[in-house]
Amino acid sequence: MKINRRRQALGASLLALATHALATQAHAAGGAYAVDNAAIGNPGDCQVESWVAAGSSGHVIGVTQPACVVNLGVPVEFTTTLQGVRLDGVSSTLIGLRGKFILLPMGDVAVALTAGTFLDARHGESATLVNVPVTIKLRDDFRLNLNGGWLYDTVENTSHVTWGGGFEWDFQPQWTLIGEVYGQTGARNDPRAQVGLRFAPTKTIDLDLIYGHDIIGDGSASWVTAGLTVRFPH
Repeated sequence: MKINRRRQALGASLLALATHALATQAHAAGGAYAVDNAAIGNPGDCQVESWVAAGSSGHVIGVTQPACVVNLGVPVEFTTTLQGVRLDGVSSTLIGLRGKFILLPMGDVAVALTAGTFLDARHGESATLVNVPVTIKLRDDFRLNLNGGWLYDTVENTSHVTWGGGFEWDFQPQWTLIGEVYGQTGARNDPRAQVGLRFAPTKTIDLDLIYGHDIIGDGSASWVTAGLTVRFPH
């Protein structure tokens, strides 16, 4: 039972992080959303994303992750992560590093690649992930994001295929409606879903309020998430 709870805590944390975008555009998905988009900022751009999610089951997740874009021949976005999770009385602290770069620049279709490693600092387990986000721009104010990837963890020495799909609709100036479904093979209670509103009072700040159902595969719990992104353009 203890191993199962540790597996749940680590798996839940990784799913919350596996495909998050860290783009600098005011209306990029990013933040506490799980489905990534195929966008990053310009070299020298930095930002800090933070959010807290609370489930009706009593579970809590807190995340902060700074990111910067550097030029390594091509722009690469590096993200460091610190995440705390408490599930079923079991606490975990994850630290991580991942990189993201664009394979096909944004037009009507864009493709990116993300890879990263995360370590459970309390229990010593780790996980490695790869994700390929695809963004399809249907209109200037409406975009679809599709994700496919792979995740391996050392708790049970298993690999999983990860997947997701979502949309971003800029229905008013400064306001975006974002929805998504996502999950992974070998996990119960899939698919998982979130929908929320993003308010961008300035070009450097995003505020998110999100409702989710079973966002970490813990059963039928409902979740409410509040998030803040602050950008520091070069």
